[in-house]
Order: sequence, then structure tokens, then C-alpha cells
Amino acid sequence: MLNSLKLENYRAFKHLEVNNLSRVNLFVGQNNSGKTSILEAAEMIIRRNTVEAITYSTRRRAEILHSEKTRLNWNIDICHLFNGHVIDIGTAFAIKGYDNNHELLLRGEIHPHDASYLSNKQLSQLQLFADEDKGEEKIVPQYTLSIENNIADEPLIIPLSEGGGIPYDLLRRRFGDGSPQDLPLNFIRSEALDSYEMRALWDDIALTDQEFEVIKVLQILEPNIERIAFLSERPTRLSSAGGIYVKLKNVSMRIPIGSFGDGIRHLLGISLAAIRSANGYLMIDEIDTGLHHTVMEDMWRVLIETAHRLDVQVFATTHNLDCVRSLAWLHEKNPTLGDEVRLHRVDKNREKTTVYSPDEILVAAEQHMELRG
Repeated sequence: MLNSLKLENYRAFKHLEVNNLSRVNLFVGQNNSGKTSILEAAEMIIRRNTVEAITYSTRRRAEILHSEKTRLNWNIDICHLFNGHVIDIGTAFAIKGYDNNHELLLRGEIHPHDASYLSNKQLSQLQLFADEDKGEEKIVPQYTLSIENNIADEPLIIPLSEGGGIPYDLLRRRFGDGSPQDLPLNFIRSEALDSYEMRALWDDIALTDQEFEVIKVLQILEPNIERIAFLSERPTRLSSAGGIYVKLKNVSMRIPIGSFGDGIRHLLGISLAAIRSANGYLMIDEIDTGLHHTVMEDMWRVLIETAHRLDVQVFATTHNLDCVRSLAWLHEKNPTLGDEVRLHRVDKNREKTTVYSPDEILVAAEQHMELRG
């Protein structure tokens, strides 16, 4: 498990320390305070493939450059990874962490496109990019990005396009399209996962006892659900949620899961991702999306129990006080269950998150902690 994080010049933060991480971590704070960035920073140092680490969050945020001067017209706009959204020679960001006393590091720095400072191996990397650029209008880079981590012997060097982006097509051909890493990690966005993403998660547990674990989670919102099925139905322009159906007790017809609202889809995505994250990590942005306050306590109970049982470390965000209250109420009823839960308040004007223990979460909730700023 990650024990701590330290961010330098990364996205919204010039400097931030996140200490006392535990099994389940909930980050709260006003809008645009950087909560999601903390989840992404943790994701970036956990992933072993440095190229994926750089590109996953930028692709989710649609941080894309379109160039009219090259047919490689979708480039990953990396400037937003740097505090201030500006890149120049010497600009750098760093993410450090400790995982059971092992130091983790991911550092990106902008260099001039000058081969004089590169090793033979790094020169070969640049040549491989140039070789892949066959048949396309040539990229004349001004900068290169070096990506350093604590695993590789020396930094990976990637040329940036004229606009300062990473040509994704070249990355895909050089490094693949994002194969799973040896450490399980799943990231649930604030919007619901689409049917394709959930089907991929479902395929890993189909015809196992874990199917029943998912049903139990869905029964938090609809107690009459007996079964769930993913059918070969293509999403249409009217809906991207096609193909997921449930069977209700004493109802003969199958019911589209979309008939139950966004909350049940969100719970389905969380439960599938939690099971697939066994012995790994689960990131959930806006964990309360679509959920009424009356079911949040049950959601937390199931998620914490699953995290304990499957050895998953959870990072989640919210700006909903009811979400915090429900966590406090759960701890009050079952103190043992909440022992490994921590609440982290994020404030852009502070260099450390404010950490609340389970007992302090209850006090904060009773005092109506202001989350939106």
C-alpha cells in the first residue's frame, strides 16, 4: 500500500504532501482544489509503464492537441501536467511516494531537442520514433520530454510535437495501446463507466462466485435484483448504456439497467472494479455520484469490507458532506470496520492535506465540515 505522496510542480500544486495514507482514503475539498489530481498522481507512480503513467490521466481529461501541420493530428497535451500549464526548457514535475518503505518516483522534465546530452540508448529511442514516422509529414520537435522513474536505469526520452504534445499514434505503435500492468489498478471516473468498460470488467468474474458479490451490491439500491446479464447489444446514438439487463424477483421480463437511474450503474462500476483490483488499487472520482444519502452508509460498508477481503487500497473523492457523514455513522456503529479509513481535506493554500482519523471524521461531520470552500 502507498503510505505517502509528495507532489512538486504537478497540476494544481506547487508543493503538496499527503501523509498517513491508509486502506481507504477519502479526499474532500472545494471544487478545483486538486482532489482528482491526487488520485491521478497516485496512479502515475503505481503504474510500471512510464508512458502509460503519463498518458492515462491526460486522455481521460481530453487534454488533446490537434495540429494542422501533420496528419498525426491527435497529440497528448502534456503542458497541463505542469503547474501553470506552461512548458519550457527546464520545466519539471515530480511525484514521490512510499509503498511499504520502498520509495517510488516519477519525474518529467522538458529539455531542448539537442542530442548532445543523450546517452547512446536514449539516442536509439529517438531514432525509433523517427523510424516509426514513415509515410507521415515529419515532426520537427523543439523539445523532448524525459520521464524518470525508480525502475528504469535512465530516463525515457520522447520527442514532443511542434505544439508541445506527444503524438499518440507514435506512442501506440512504439509502446502498445495500454496493456494491463502487473499491479492491478482501476480508475472510476466521475461519470459512469460505459457498457464496453463494464463488460470488460464483468468478463473477469463471469461464472464465478464473485457474480453474487456484485448482485449483493446492486441490492443496496434495488433489493429485488436476482441476476445481471451483459447481452450482445450495440450502443446506439440514443444510449451508450445498451446491453446490460437485470432480472427482478417475480418479474418475467428483463429490465435494462438504465431504467434504475445513474446510481445503480455507478454502484455496478465500483463493485466490478473493486473485485478486479484485488491485491492492487482502486481510484474512484466523486464516489457519491448518483447515490442518495440513505444508501451511502451501505455503499461504504460493502466497499470497505471488499477492500479488506481482497487487499485493495482505495482512493476516493467527494465534495458531498452526506458522504462524509455516512462514513462517520458507519464507524460509530462498527468501529473495527473503520479503523483503516482516513479523511484528507485538500486546500490549495496548504502544503499538506489535513488528515482525520475515524474518530475525528465523526467530529468533523458533527461540526458540519465545509467541503465546497
